[in-house]
Amino acid sequence: MTAFGWKRKVGEKVARTASAAFESDAKDEENPEDLDVDWLTLVPPRKIICLEDAIAKSNRLKQEGTVLADSERYWEAIRKWDEAIKLTSTDETLYEMKSQVFLILCELYPAVHMGERAVDLKPTWWVAHQTLGRARLGMGEVKLALKSFSRAVHLNPAKRALWKDDLWWAAELWKKHTDSVKSLLAKAEPESSVVIKEYSEDEHIEDEENVSIKKTVKSHENMFTHTGTSKLKKRDSNEQSDMKPASLPKNYVHMRDT
Repeated sequence: MTAFGWKRKVGEKVARTASAAFESDAKDEENPEDLDVDWLTLVPPRKIICLEDAIAKSNRLKQEGTVLADSERYWEAIRKWDEAIKLTSTDETLYEMKSQVFLILCELYPAVHMGERAVDLKPTWWVAHQTLGRARLGMGEVKLALKSFSRAVHLNPAKRALWKDDLWWAAELWKKHTDSVKSLLAKAEPESSVVIKEYSEDEHIEDEENVSIKKTVKSHENMFTHTGTSKLKKRDSNEQSDMKPASLPKNYVHMRDT
């Protein structure tokens, strides 16, 4: 039976040189709070933009584009507004401003396209209809421009500039166009000698019958004239044969040719 005793430490049995070697190799761990490296910075950040940030950035780009357009730096303004459209693609004011700038640059097709886009996004905005009407008027589509101006006046009848500068001007252009077309048609009517007449089916059948009757009458007349002329020729030949003697007498003297 073993006697009871306190357990001795392991270090007492290890040589002092070995323990000294272990002690020199072992170092206290540094406090992680004292490290200069922030482990949160090593994680790649996610590219997430909040909705409020996108709207704020879009408004900033829109304002920058407006300042550039006021300074007549139109293409730079368009680039700013394109960046804003990428963030807020449903902002109708961006398309309307682009349409105005394209009109200034005489880029008519993009101006009409941007105006139509603004009207599609907000059909109740009279400014979009006004800008679209001006773009269509620049392309020569007076009738469509008149419709756009009429809608703008219907949405905002208190705007005096719509009545005077846009709607009245488009109406005058359309009136001049119709008057010029009427005058050209009036001049062309007496000069043209070809008269085009429309016939119904009954009139067409009657005309065909009349033509066939005329043909038959003409054929009968030709036949009668042919028989008459043939009889006259036959009678003349008979008369000539009667006038000629049946035989020459023996004492007939032939005339000598000189």
